[in-house]
Amino acid sequence: MVMIIDNKARIREAACDLFMQLGMRRVSMDDIAQALGMSKKTLYLYYADKESLVEDTVDMLLKNSSVACENCRKLAENAIHECFLVTAVLTESMVRINPVLIFDIQRYYPAAQKKIEKFRKEYLYKFFKTGIETGIRQELFKKDINPSLISWFRIETLSLQFQQQFVQDIDMDVISLQKELSLFFLHGLATPKGIKLIEKYKKPKI
Repeated sequence: MVMIIDNKARIREAACDLFMQLGMRRVSMDDIAQALGMSKKTLYLYYADKESLVEDTVDMLLKNSSVACENCRKLAENAIHECFLVTAVLTESMVRINPVLIFDIQRYYPAAQKKIEKFRKEYLYKFFKTGIETGIRQELFKKDINPSLISWFRIETLSLQFQQQFVQDIDMDVISLQKELSLFFLHGLATPKGIKLIEKYKKPKI
């Protein structure tokens, strides 16, 4: 049983690396088997088809993202610090993603896309909403904001880098884009007390 789990993990990691670089449509089961030094016949012992491997890989990526967000929450000194940490972690992950991967999932892998939408609607929404509510209690965010609305706004800003026309129009790298969006987001929410912390966390490298 342990060997099966280990081999499936190896396959997911290898597939993930290829998917990140090339997108999912261009990567075949032959490519994945070759990257692993494994026969395609052996690969099919663990995954019956490419669709199931894609879904399992997406599950792995989403789990990694949720663990990273929870770690940021544990390390954060306050709600604004949490925003800086989460932005840094999510941006680091997104830099690795070829936008083609997102387009492939949306067009060719509906089951995997449903997993991503569920993650956005259930996990990310609750995570951001809790962070905003915490910021209000800490008097770092304005009391009259709508946490539900702002949470959805934040989620949507994370996906802007995968909108091809938008990226072409602004001509900005992913790191700069997410940094600017994060600061725009925070300044719209922050109280004078919160603004001071934004300026503090802008200076050091988080």
